[in-house]
Amino acid sequence: MFGFLLFLLIILLPLSSQAGEASNNYYTLNRQNGLSSNHILQMLQLTDGRMVIVTDRAVDIYDGHRLQSVAIDTTRWVSLPSYTGATHLYADNHHRLWLKQWGRLYCLHLPTLRWEKTKDWTATDFFITQNGETWVKKGQTLQNPTTHRHLQMPAQAGNLQDVMTLADSTYAFFSTGKLAVYQKDGRIAYLSEAYGEAQRQKYASTSLVVLGADRRFYQVRTGSGGSILQSFDPHTHQWHQLMTSSTWMHTLTPTPTGMLYLTTPDGYLRINPTTGEKEFFKELHLPDGTTLTTGINTVWLDREGGIWLGTYNNGLLYTSPLSGLFDTRPIDIEVHPILSAIYLHGQPLQVGQTYGGDTLLSVTPPYASHLSLAHDQNSLAFQFSTMNYVRPRSTYYRYRLSGISGQWHILSADTTNHQVDDKGIFYLPLVSLSPGHYTLEVMATTNPAHWNPADVRRITFTIRPPWWQTPIAYLTYLLLGIAALLILFGLYRRHLQRKSREDMLLLRIQNLVEQINRYEHSEAIVMLNEPDPVSPTATLPEPTPQEKEFMARATLLVEQHITDPTYNVERLAADLCMERTGLYKRLTHLMQQSPVAFIRSIRLHRAARMLQEGNMTVTDIAQHTGFGSTSYFSKCFQKEFGCKPSEFSPK
Repeated sequence: MFGFLLFLLIILLPLSSQAGEASNNYYTLNRQNGLSSNHILQMLQLTDGRMVIVTDRAVDIYDGHRLQSVAIDTTRWVSLPSYTGATHLYADNHHRLWLKQWGRLYCLHLPTLRWEKTKDWTATDFFITQNGETWVKKGQTLQNPTTHRHLQMPAQAGNLQDVMTLADSTYAFFSTGKLAVYQKDGRIAYLSEAYGEAQRQKYASTSLVVLGADRRFYQVRTGSGGSILQSFDPHTHQWHQLMTSSTWMHTLTPTPTGMLYLTTPDGYLRINPTTGEKEFFKELHLPDGTTLTTGINTVWLDREGGIWLGTYNNGLLYTSPLSGLFDTRPIDIEVHPILSAIYLHGQPLQVGQTYGGDTLLSVTPPYASHLSLAHDQNSLAFQFSTMNYVRPRSTYYRYRLSGISGQWHILSADTTNHQVDDKGIFYLPLVSLSPGHYTLEVMATTNPAHWNPADVRRITFTIRPPWWQTPIAYLTYLLLGIAALLILFGLYRRHLQRKSREDMLLLRIQNLVEQINRYEHSEAIVMLNEPDPVSPTATLPEPTPQEKEFMARATLLVEQHITDPTYNVERLAADLCMERTGLYKRLTHLMQQSPVAFIRSIRLHRAARMLQEGNMTVTDIAQHTGFGSTSYFSKCFQKEFGCKPSEFSPK
């Protein structure tokens, strides 16, 4: 539902006059669309394209199709006494999300969406650089837990507030405005100061540093004197002041074209750091005709060129220069295939779901890499999405399934099998798979002439054979066969021994046999009479809501393919994600009809309605309802309604 609303709202945005620049028309995304809260604190985009939104209540994750919320567990945190700022969000290289808030550090394990608490925590602050390196502050030492590097912080530099990396150097930014640059061996290459003593107290509270497209560091500092935006050139070691403000600036994000976006309580700015040109967006026009003038808290520029603005009370605001109802230009943006859901026998597979004591899915679908299923769990479906919320219909997928054909198949919303819908969601059903090992590979792009071979989403799954086809079963069969042969051999020996004793006995009673032969043996005739079973007529029970939904869905599928003469039982079963035998049993139980009769009945009733309308000939109606010939149509029609099509008249 969220993805559908997102698509509808995006296509209504007016086209921007210049690609890569933001329009001042936005749509809102709030609690009515699935957000946990309208109070947005921070945002971040994961490497696979998914958006992470932190609200005052939860962490929301959007995968291009649906929004999933994880409430913040206020009991699982560690103390960060050196951090006194508001919300700061990091993502590391181990699929973990780190949240710093007012002296506390939270950790969310993304594959399981569970909050983790680090044991024996002694650090006073925590940082993750833009390339994924983790650093912790312990006393006057900055430590990397992965590489075990230790950097000694300079004396009287103030409180450490930001850590960045560039090439082989590490940059440490302090509350006094000082910057320490460390070499690879851990020694300080040089110290630099952004401003003098008079400004240190004015901007000592918080710091936010980003790396721009020009390989310069851009920093927003706040304090009792308001805010300052400045840049640092690592090549010339020079600081440059871009602007100051009496109010606090919030979030800063750079664009690939070298522009900067900066949020303030009154709106947001677009800044050209090269020319110093600034453009302030104070009035944000919403689709319902209203105008938002205050409450901007955070900004994020996604990899597709869209701008996300987080507000205090109005949820998310979004705009993109590639949106537009009348924009038909081809787009070529980077998208990643996201495995958003896995279905087993038509039902979504949940994390922690078990079967026969085995856990089927231990992580959320975006992180799932392997499934092991029983032989009767061989009807699967995989759902993929991308973060192409600009123009979802421009999304193309390519997939192949080794273990069956191994050939690549290209699909989009324009292909006839309708496996990709208008929202760019790809649904791949796999029905009645034989036991074996399979590998599914999926790629996504907005340019079908270019596929990134390094960006392939793979998932392997195994359909285990039934127990009677396992190696242990075959070994058991062999042992049972050997045991049977031994038993037969023992019985044969006993038979020979018994026969020998019987021969000796016959010699001894030979005279008695002659007397017994004078008597005739009577025969007994046993008459066995088995009465015919009587099958009482059973009254069909009222169908359950699930059975009614199943019948409605099956009827809708047949009606959607009413003109297709090749739409048969096999295709209906596949669309319902069922085996043919299962469909036969269910239809005969619910409707007292075989699947063939069910499909034919729907076609005939549609034909009867068309005959009542009187706008088409019998031949045209036969073709329109999927019958191969007029004569066969007439024969079936007469059997169903008791008259020929030409004799049928409205009641």
